[in-house]
Amino acid sequence: MLMQLQKQLSAGTFLAVLVLMIEPGCKSDANKANQIAKPDPSIAVLPFVNLNNEPGQEYFSNGLTEGIINSLSYLKGLKVSAPFSSFKFSGKNVDINEVEKDLGVHAVLEGSVEREGDKVSITAKLINTKEGSQYWSEKYDEKMDDIFSIQNKITSAIADKLEVTFMNTKLSNSKKPTTSIKAYELYLKGRASWNIGTPPELRKGIDFFQQAIAIDSSYAAPYSGIADCYTALGYGSFLSPKESFPKALEAATKALKLDSTLAEPHASLGYYKFYYEWDWAAAEQEFRMAIALNPNYALGYDWYGYYLTAMRRYDEAAVILNKAAELDPLSVRIATDVGFSTYYRGNYDLAIEKLQKVLKLNPHFALAMFWLGRAYQEKKMYPEAINAYESGIKIMSGWPVALGSMGNIYGVAGNKAEARKILDTLSAFSQKIYVSSYGVALVQIGLGEVDKTFYWLNNAYDERTHWLVWLKSDPRWRPIQSDKRFKELVNKVGLPN
Repeated sequence: MLMQLQKQLSAGTFLAVLVLMIEPGCKSDANKANQIAKPDPSIAVLPFVNLNNEPGQEYFSNGLTEGIINSLSYLKGLKVSAPFSSFKFSGKNVDINEVEKDLGVHAVLEGSVEREGDKVSITAKLINTKEGSQYWSEKYDEKMDDIFSIQNKITSAIADKLEVTFMNTKLSNSKKPTTSIKAYELYLKGRASWNIGTPPELRKGIDFFQQAIAIDSSYAAPYSGIADCYTALGYGSFLSPKESFPKALEAATKALKLDSTLAEPHASLGYYKFYYEWDWAAAEQEFRMAIALNPNYALGYDWYGYYLTAMRRYDEAAVILNKAAELDPLSVRIATDVGFSTYYRGNYDLAIEKLQKVLKLNPHFALAMFWLGRAYQEKKMYPEAINAYESGIKIMSGWPVALGSMGNIYGVAGNKAEARKILDTLSAFSQKIYVSSYGVALVQIGLGEVDKTFYWLNNAYDERTHWLVWLKSDPRWRPIQSDKRFKELVNKVGLPN
């Protein structure tokens, strides 16, 4: 149904209808004592406890948890809390009332897993958070080869208890994603590295995914994982755009050829078309397809929110980013992105408020510091902005993106000597790692050196840097927005009016 709507409706109309359709359904039956009756079926899957007590095996128990979350995401009308938020509640003694309060869910699935050789023992139980009562439990003692079958059985049992059905018959079948348990384990290790998200871990994740593919080249999920890793490396400018984004395209395309029902590769394709190809219509189509396939995919909403913000469709961006935050309420990344969208909207006071709240949750989240510095700068709170940048740069070990922003503010604030020191630092870094010309251009405009600014902005265009999608929105370019060369660059990027 969603796919038919996507073809028939305009982007704005589709968005409005989609938001209505993805709101939790209204199904209840007060006469069925063994079922959870509520107007908005919702669930959180807590991390399965690793009974082996071996830290090196946590990737498996966590991977099992994520696999069940992913399967539940394809149940119609069911709100499923995203992994990041659910994983905040790890351990054997979880307060169910706290889960209900923080995640806004009416059901919780918890369990344990223990491996011994080629056998696995999994216990799962479903709890009603309103009453604290247990509605279903089961224990599975199976061979490792049957791990996917166990996931399907658990998902089907929950679907029965919550009175929901699969959105797509293909998703409810028992076909194994791979016949190789070794490939599956390597995929889980790759996802564990992806979840950590640092550049070294992202590269490690790519290696794990490639090992999985070497064992089973028909396994779609590792290709999707590779695409996710390269989009992350490209977004942070840890790799050059020409090195990162085309590899994400290649991997995502391969994943969809192997399994057209996956939502994640569509989001990665949207990311590529938005940030690298600058094909706005195609990018939106892919983002919409991702969340149509999986209405519980918080990251898909988050990335679509980036796109809508860059297109200056701020009201729509707010709806989509709020949906992402609803699905993943404890995610500091998504909360930061709500702040960053608010910043681009020009509401700097509110952006500061939102980003300060993020840093109360996680005082070491560098991306929130980066956007907080940007918002402080627009309020001319230069000492506070520089302090925010310095804190983030310390955590990120001299992140060139943040260095360029700090060089800009030094120039704007009149400290040209410090701005030029940052230019020297970026020049030295560029001999070893990728440094975006966009960041260098920011330092130059802060210094008021307009011709050099356009030199570096044109270099950024040649690099195909994704930061150029923010040309019209970034307030730091105000001094040159009336320049003919700036307008020509905007036209080359193809940003819509």
